[in-house]
Amino acid sequence: MVQLLRLLAPFIVWLYPIGILILLIYLRGWLLASRDLRASLFTLERETAVQRMRRSATGAFCVFGALVGLFVAQFYLGRSLDLNELIRPTPTPGFIIPEVPTVTPATPSPTVDVRTPSPTARPTATRRPTLEAVIPTVAPLPTATPAPPANCPTPGVQITQPGSGATVSGRVDIRGTANIPNFSFYKVEIGLGDHPSRWTSISDLHHTPVTDGFLDVLDASSLPAGTYSLRLVVVDITGNFPPPCEIQIVVAH
Repeated sequence: MVQLLRLLAPFIVWLYPIGILILLIYLRGWLLASRDLRASLFTLERETAVQRMRRSATGAFCVFGALVGLFVAQFYLGRSLDLNELIRPTPTPGFIIPEVPTVTPATPSPTVDVRTPSPTARPTATRRPTLEAVIPTVAPLPTATPAPPANCPTPGVQITQPGSGATVSGRVDIRGTANIPNFSFYKVEIGLGDHPSRWTSISDLHHTPVTDGFLDVLDASSLPAGTYSLRLVVVDITGNFPPPCEIQIVVAH
C-alpha cells in the first residue's frame, strides 16, 4: 500500500476530479438508457436499452468504488506518510566520467623472407553441376464466390428459403444463415407490403447460431392473402446488428 501511495502521490490532486467526471458520464448514460427503455416499443429496442443501463451502472459502481478506495488509502492507511515529501523531486545523481583504457602498441609481426619460394597448391578438379529436371507446378485457379443479394448484404445474415417473390401458403419453413461474430440472438420478423412501416416477430428470440439450416416457421394460414416482407435480424453481444436480410413473399390461400 505504501508503494501504491508513493506512485499516486504526484497525481493525487487530479485523480478525484477525473474520477467524479467519469462517474457523472456513466450516470448520464444510465439516465439516457432508462429514458430510451420507457420510450421503446419493440423487444430489440428494450433489450438494447437494458444492456446500456447495465454497462453504465457497472462502470459507475467501479468508479465510485475506486474513489472510495483512494479516499480510504489516503486518509486512513497513509497518515504516517508525508505526501508533500513524496511529491518533491529527488535529486538526480551526477554524471560519472568513465575511465579511458590505455592502448598499448602492438608488437610488430615478423617479416617474411620473399626469397624463399612457397609451395604451390595443386589444382583440384571441380565437379560439373548436373541438370535436374524442374517440373513446374500449376496453382489452381481461384474460384469466384457469389456475392449475396442486394437485400441481404451480410453473408452471415441470409434467408435462402423461401426465395424472394415466392408464393406460399400454410406452414412455411424458413431456412438460411444467422451467424455473425460475437453472436447473441436472432429473430425473424414479418411486415405488410414491400416496404413495411412496422415489423412483428413471428416467434421468440433464438439464442443459437445457425449456418445454412432451419431458422423458424411461418404460419401463413392465419394471414390475409397479399404481399408481405420477411426480415432476419441478428444481434451481437454488444446490442449492435448488421443490416438485416429482407425478402418479399406472396401469401395465397
